[in-house]
Amino acid sequence: MNFDFEKYTIDELVDLKSRIGNYIDNYEDGYTYICRVRSYGRIWNEGWIKNVHSLQNICWEYNGDNGIVDVYTTNPNLPKIDNYGDIKYIKSIDDYNKWCEYNSLLEIIESASKDIEEWENRDNVPFNQRPYFEPVIGLKQLDDYKRELINFDTNFSEPISYLSIWDELPNH
Repeated sequence: MNFDFEKYTIDELVDLKSRIGNYIDNYEDGYTYICRVRSYGRIWNEGWIKNVHSLQNICWEYNGDNGIVDVYTTNPNLPKIDNYGDIKYIKSIDDYNKWCEYNSLLEIIESASKDIEEWENRDNVPFNQRPYFEPVIGLKQLDDYKRELINFDTNFSEPISYLSIWDELPNH
């Protein structure tokens, strides 16, 4: 394609660039891209990414200096992209949500168990190493979380790292 830029004013070219950028950003390739950004102690999902090109731009924006983005996508044929964080394939949004909920429950149980153990052992450590406050989650709540974990529907597929997928594919 041969495009003669000199036929247009700089203002027309800037307008065209903006419209092309909007078209690319809003183009939907039919897959879901979840971008979990970790930056300066905060974690959030970065907007609705609709295609691989917009995904690559987000990954470049959070290249380690400004934060790190972990990508979860339903795209089974994701081309290799440049990213500092994880890139994982998910079978569905439902599986991803169940996996997140399950891992969150595991983290709550682990953290609460540690806090309770430290609280109950506070008389056996030096004064300056003792916890100041009783744990937020008590034994009864911890038992409730453990029961919830036992009864949790684990019929979901965990995300699969693209590094292993790309290693198995020819020409990657």
